[in-house]
Amino acid sequence: MNQKSIYLIENINLASSNGIAAKTPFSQAMCEGIDLQHYHCLLDVGCGSGIIGIYSLLNRLPFVYFNDIQPEAIGLTQYNLKKEGISSDQYQIIQGAFDSIDLSKYPIDLITFNPPQLPTDWVNINIFKEECEKKFRDGGKDGKAVINRFFQWLSGQNTQNISIQLGVSSVLAIDSFLKSIEQHFGFSGAKKHEKTVPVRQILYPIVTAMSQDEKNARDITFQDDAFYKKIYILEFNSKR
Repeated sequence: MNQKSIYLIENINLASSNGIAAKTPFSQAMCEGIDLQHYHCLLDVGCGSGIIGIYSLLNRLPFVYFNDIQPEAIGLTQYNLKKEGISSDQYQIIQGAFDSIDLSKYPIDLITFNPPQLPTDWVNINIFKEECEKKFRDGGKDGKAVINRFFQWLSGQNTQNISIQLGVSSVLAIDSFLKSIEQHFGFSGAKKHEKTVPVRQILYPIVTAMSQDEKNARDITFQDDAFYKKIYILEFNSKR
């Protein structure tokens, strides 16, 4: 955790909207894991309510670029920035797909992303009523479709002096996930921070059917009549 934080994540209360939470266990873990004194300019990809970027600004990070493809998320972020009294000279909004951003145009030294990662082979995405939430959760069949697109985009950018931090669920089997990202995209990753959280009830049929070896690979445990997983904050640096 960033020991120099002035504003604790649990004390920041932003507005939410249909399908877009004010904060989630993932965004809380990501805020807890950022060493803000090491960075000057953040790109908050898939900003949602703006919680990660707003937390960073409140804790004296000089500048944040907020990015989201959903107009509803951008509107909510703008509302929350005003709600928190953050000056417009401390941030810029970039609406659109992340892979349309040319990083060479921005002085970014940190990128954060809590990517959609729910495997739709496991759960029908249509159980979620709000379109915003569907987009927020839909990770494709194996949960890695958006993540792979993210690293494909980064592969074409100069990321030499940029730290990339992702919030990824342990249900994606983190050790093999890290090997896959390095093998296919050339980015070396490591576990930076972790948080144990309950598994969502919608995943119980899948988790219950797993072998113990598979549960172990996915850091899934069972105690007090409930399943738990881990959220990992993964930090990547390009080898190139």
